[in-house]
Amino acid sequence: MSVAYYGSRLSDNIIRTKENFLFCLHVPIARTGSYQYLKSELGLDGNPNEIVTVYREPNEVFDTRTVASFNGKAFTDTHPPVDVVSDNWSIYSKGEITNVRRGNGAESNLLLADILVRDPIVINEIESGSKREISAGYDCEWVTRNGKIYQENIRGNHVALVQAGRAGSTVRINDDAQKILVPKKYFFVKKLIKAADMLE
Repeated sequence: MSVAYYGSRLSDNIIRTKENFLFCLHVPIARTGSYQYLKSELGLDGNPNEIVTVYREPNEVFDTRTVASFNGKAFTDTHPPVDVVSDNWSIYSKGEITNVRRGNGAESNLLLADILVRDPIVINEIESGSKREISAGYDCEWVTRNGKIYQENIRGNHVALVQAGRAGSTVRINDDAQKILVPKKYFFVKKLIKAADMLE
C-alpha cells in the first residue's frame, strides 16, 4: 500500500515536514534468514559465549499478526533497557512506526516500514550518518526443530536506531541508490561495536 506524506523531499526516501520532523520511507526493519546469537542470550546450557544460529522463516516474519504488531510502535534511539509501554513511552519514544508491509521483488525477504522521526537529536544522527542501521525490539518464542532453533510468534514492541544491528547493513535507513558518504572513522567504530556487542 502506497502512503503519501506531505513535506520537502530531501532524497528519494526522506521527507522533512514543515515542523522539521523527518519521514524516513521504505525502511527495512527486519529480514528473514539466519541470525547469530550467544547461548547466554537464549538461556541455553553450555558455554555462554558460544554462538548459535537462529532462523526466522518468512511465514513468521510476514504473518499478519507480526506485521500488525509493529504498526504504531515507538521508534527509539538504541534499544531501551525495558519494553516500551504507556508508562515510559514519553521517555523512550523518538517517533513512530507506520505502514508496515512486506517488500516486493528483490526486497521480498524484508519487512518494510515508514518511520516518523520527531526528536532533533535522532534526526541529526540520521542526517549526519552517525546512525543509520535499524534493529527491531520484540517478543518471540524460541522453538527447536530437527536440531535448529527458530523464532516464532514474533510480536513487535519498538524499532531502534543503532550503529550496528544484528540484521546487518541491509536493514537501515537509506537515501536513494547513491548512499551517503560516512567518515572512515565511523566504519572503524562500527566494526568494534559489531565485535564487542552481539545484542540486537
